[in-house]
Amino acid sequence: MTPAEACCSIRNLRNAGGLESFVSRWLPLGPFRRILIKPNWVLHQQDPAFPIDALVTSSELIDAVLEACLEKYPTLDEITVGDVPLQSCDWDLLVRQSGVDRLIAKYQGYRQPRIYFRDLRRESVLLKSGYMVPSAHNGHGDPRGYQEIRLDQDSYLEEISHSKDRFRVSDYSPHETSSSHSPGFHRYLIARSALECDLFINLPKMKTHQKSGLTGALKNLVGINGNKAYLVHHRLGKPADGGDEFPPNVSSLIRLQNRLREQLQSRSRLAFSILRPGWNALKKLAGIRTQGTSDNLDRKFYIAAGSWYGNDTVWRMIYDLNRIIRYGHPNLNKLSNTPQREYVAILDGVTAGEGNGPLQPLPVSLRVVAAARDPFLLDTVAARLMGFDPQSIPMLSARGSFLDPEWGHFDSARVPIEIDGDLCLGIDPIPVMHRFRPAPGWKGHIELQRETVVA
Repeated sequence: MTPAEACCSIRNLRNAGGLESFVSRWLPLGPFRRILIKPNWVLHQQDPAFPIDALVTSSELIDAVLEACLEKYPTLDEITVGDVPLQSCDWDLLVRQSGVDRLIAKYQGYRQPRIYFRDLRRESVLLKSGYMVPSAHNGHGDPRGYQEIRLDQDSYLEEISHSKDRFRVSDYSPHETSSSHSPGFHRYLIARSALECDLFINLPKMKTHQKSGLTGALKNLVGINGNKAYLVHHRLGKPADGGDEFPPNVSSLIRLQNRLREQLQSRSRLAFSILRPGWNALKKLAGIRTQGTSDNLDRKFYIAAGSWYGNDTVWRMIYDLNRIIRYGHPNLNKLSNTPQREYVAILDGVTAGEGNGPLQPLPVSLRVVAAARDPFLLDTVAARLMGFDPQSIPMLSARGSFLDPEWGHFDSARVPIEIDGDLCLGIDPIPVMHRFRPAPGWKGHIELQRETVVA
């Protein structure tokens, strides 16, 4: 069975094995000169409760993709394995924790093609008492540079751009965010390694996500943008105020803390540092949890910054980035009329993450991978495997509005799905591999009501 016969394939590595052969089947025909492999390298492990294996893309999968590319494309010039982690990520620590250091050692001798492992951030910072300060680390950046891509009226944020003064990204300048997105004007700053490749291999992690429900192929595109302040995540305020920062029943204590936090982070580091211990004490007194450990998820949890099922903003930004990876022209600051590169997505469910993802994932050992050329389909399949209803996740339920004839427009009842070599039609026959615990702000809203769970 080939990818042309099955629009998505699922492989249980416990039963079927053969990771490299599975990957090779899904790689498109070449020839290609430059490949970008885009893992999820969001952050280093900060707490053993949220282990690195559940946090970032498996080095086992990255290795299998590299081996398959070397075998399938003998005339390649270069392969870049790269991502834009959070600004506060300790890159060197992430590399050691994840086993990427062993891959660097394995492939550093290659000259044809050259193989690079890149931290594509423009800037890195250190977190000191919750405050971002410049880092001395200088090993980051895309050597090819960055290119502004303007979507303007074609942005999915255009519909809500009358609220531009409410556009926010936590910990980043509100002014820089709103100045990048306003009626008729929407821009992103894209790593040129993404724009100049002729094959983009997306290696998302199977994890829950506070703001988008799950992080998969679609959300993984956040890591092609070089300036996080351009990435609108939510709108200030409650729904009654025209925002989606908080659910309607948010406590006044959480609202007050968020307003003070935003004001002090931008104006007074001293005042922020003085008041932060008091806020932590108030949280403890009020029983508000922020650490997504297993015993905390069912308690009163801190839900803010668009981290709930009513977030109607983040999916629009995600759609913009997916249009850019399809149509972003390497030499222009706008979209082309035709796709500019080949694309395939391979989902890492070797060790998945549940709970308060993406930064506090509780590990779920699944040993499963899946692949598709349509990221909407891959994420819909992932949602089903996780025990979630795709129609309850805005990022997936709005797929009919995505302006691409090849992405998002499949029939959920008839799309061909291969499961360990057997073909089925439609999403519903896909078994739930594990009942994933959603992020706290999504609990009770996205779980499938009737499930068939397999071992």
